[in-house]
Amino acid sequence: MATSTCDDSASDQADSKLFVAAIDVGTSFSGWAFASISDLEKAKGTNIHVKPWYSTYTSCSTGKTSTCVLIKPDGETLDSFGYEAERRYNELLSKDQHEKYFFFKNFKTSLYGKYNQPLSTELKLVDQMEKELPAIKVFSVSIRFLAEDMFTDLKRRFQDIRPGDIRWVVTVPAIWTDQAKNLMRKSALQAGLSSDSISIALEPEAASVYCRQLDVCAVNRDSGVTLSSLTIGSKYLVLDAGGGTIDLTIHEIAPSNCVKQVVVSSGNIFGGNAVNKEFEKFLKTALSDEKYEQFKQSETEDWVFLMGEFEVKKKSFHPDNAHRVNMRFPLSLKDIYESNKRNSFLRIVKKTKSIEKAFNRTDFGEDIIIKRDKISFPSDVFVKFFGPATDMTIQQIKKVIRKIHGGTISCILMVGGFSECILLQQLVKSEFPHIPVIVPVEASTAVLQGAVLYGYYPPVVSERVLKYSYGISGSTKFIPDKHPIEKRLVIDSGVQCKDIFHKHVTRGDSIKFDMQHKEWYFPQYRNQKKVHFYICASKLLNPRFTTDKDCHVIGKIILNLSGSRGMSNNPLEVTFMFGGTEITVIAEEAKTRRHVKTVVSFLE
Repeated sequence: MATSTCDDSASDQADSKLFVAAIDVGTSFSGWAFASISDLEKAKGTNIHVKPWYSTYTSCSTGKTSTCVLIKPDGETLDSFGYEAERRYNELLSKDQHEKYFFFKNFKTSLYGKYNQPLSTELKLVDQMEKELPAIKVFSVSIRFLAEDMFTDLKRRFQDIRPGDIRWVVTVPAIWTDQAKNLMRKSALQAGLSSDSISIALEPEAASVYCRQLDVCAVNRDSGVTLSSLTIGSKYLVLDAGGGTIDLTIHEIAPSNCVKQVVVSSGNIFGGNAVNKEFEKFLKTALSDEKYEQFKQSETEDWVFLMGEFEVKKKSFHPDNAHRVNMRFPLSLKDIYESNKRNSFLRIVKKTKSIEKAFNRTDFGEDIIIKRDKISFPSDVFVKFFGPATDMTIQQIKKVIRKIHGGTISCILMVGGFSECILLQQLVKSEFPHIPVIVPVEASTAVLQGAVLYGYYPPVVSERVLKYSYGISGSTKFIPDKHPIEKRLVIDSGVQCKDIFHKHVTRGDSIKFDMQHKEWYFPQYRNQKKVHFYICASKLLNPRFTTDKDCHVIGKIILNLSGSRGMSNNPLEVTFMFGGTEITVIAEEAKTRRHVKTVVSFLE
């Protein structure tokens, strides 16, 4: 076993690059940041450049742009990204030229799933108007735009900069499966980034790095608690509340000035976008699914405007400062609901009940007022749109804290765009009154800036807890009284039992960074030219067969054998490295010492 401490040289991590750049493709908002190695050495993270983005709908800049992708009718070429994609799509809508384009929003949640739900490079994403494109295409054009935009900015500052001078860090949620992480890596490769320059950072870990490094940006005003003030052995919870996911993990301060993960990361898909979905649910309940879809399809420009208006009000809503919440309301929605189609025989128009009455008969309460092109919600009704998202977040926090079996939490660190929601902050503080809550000044860009630090500093997370038991599908000597007859396999060396789960590591194990686990394997046939390793995961502590319930093949590695043929005379030493954000495998032939090292691909 070999481990790496947090005192190693930073320059080794940066691989002699001149800059570290981070790309964060979020569910709702995306952005990039960079810093030079020299600045990181001098300023310890205080000189990270985050691009300011400007929207035509707001007067101030933001640290991220909206995750909106507009792709041309050919399905290949990016038209625009971010706020500009929103503007361009609205322009196309006004000219009724939008139908042939592909417009994607909130697509990142499509990669959220369980380890037994295989992802494929052929996975399709559905755009706003129900058209499909491959997920890897949508992610790759997004990453390419952000990378090229950052490089253009960097080129203006440093004319001699080359792409090879940059180490790229791409962020992913901690609750993602290995397959989803690998699809993001493949998207980065397809975007033009080189394999040896890409690192994958888990979002809660990146945020933790940022807030530990820069106390001035993350302090509890009441208690004065900061992450760097915590003593060795102290535990804190990282709540990364984004637009699409709620990502939670508990870190413990380690003696080496690193942190170690205490429990398995967990979370759900009830991020800030769940508030928007609840608003849409309200509209569908009041108007009917059919009327809402009719409005969405026939009055798409007004629908985009309405959802954008709600997004603005959602972000600015302060439960203590608002008696009512007022929004612009499209008259076309009122017209669609209150008028039936003209009867071709009677030539009359039948009226339904008013849209105002329809809204007030829902479970969201009464006193919703519509006056011309305005809709007004009482504050206590508007709060209900947040209910499912905030309730699920509080439940998830309680669930994670219980996993430390009576231990204490020194503080809760809230990061991510949804953590800027005042209502969510109030609920977390009221539910956990004895735990200091820290919300960074720049909660929405904490992950982005932390990813830059993550790419520069030595491994800041010294240990992680495994979600699953991992192993290889292999064979062993067949024992009639022990093994099922259907598992019997005859090979050149004799009778074997197939589908054995050869476990390398166990669910719940705490794995140190760069931990290596080695095993010897042998070809099954004398003239075998390739060895196929099927990598398996299981929720079980001691899985027996890879075909059992809760055991799933999640990936495959193919190793070409050299000219030396045979079984017992040609063993392979296979080393798995589990400590990083991705699983790496190194295989070496004993005879030739020829070896292969690769990041395991879990995609079909």
